[in-house]
Amino acid sequence: MGAGEPLALRLAQESLILFGRFMQADGSAWPVALRLGWLPSYPALLRDVALALNPLVAASGADRILTTAEEVPLGVALGLAADRVVLTPAANPPEGAAFAIEGAYDIGHQTVLLSDTLLDRAQADAIRALAGRVGLEIHAVVAVIDLGLGARAALQAAGFEAAALFTLREMLPVLEQHAILPPRMRASVETWLDENAGTGL
Repeated sequence: MGAGEPLALRLAQESLILFGRFMQADGSAWPVALRLGWLPSYPALLRDVALALNPLVAASGADRILTTAEEVPLGVALGLAADRVVLTPAANPPEGAAFAIEGAYDIGHQTVLLSDTLLDRAQADAIRALAGRVGLEIHAVVAVIDLGLGARAALQAAGFEAAALFTLREMLPVLEQHAILPPRMRASVETWLDENAGTGL
């Protein structure tokens, strides 16, 4: 198995990756849902995901990790694994750049942005602008999963390095082989990926 395959299996086995029909805020339906915010309920799995992400952070050359608001627990675990400072966006910052990011930082530090999935360009640009207000330089985005909908190409076009432990498409046959994903559902997910490739959903 590839490096990400055992983790993908464990995430699916613990229902942190789900397949079915999941309504989105815009009214569309997705055949997959991620519940990686539940990782703290599975400490061993949280640790192992962080350890797997560590080489991606090391490859980025960053000495700071900035998490999205949803990924603070994973960010802390990754900070421990990577021995790097972890920063978080302020929940409701008052006016002023000094309050945009919480944590210990100085101007000019190379910073990697951590998310559960690869962000789209607009999300990444917004967080990079927020970090830029306090002098942090985000040049890379690291994630657990790349859904394969065009986010990687969009991030790279915007000047970000982009890396993920695994893509959704490459994991589908593995999950089917282990009887986690029925063949008909796998086909449905693959059709959805084909129809939405490059949209950056």
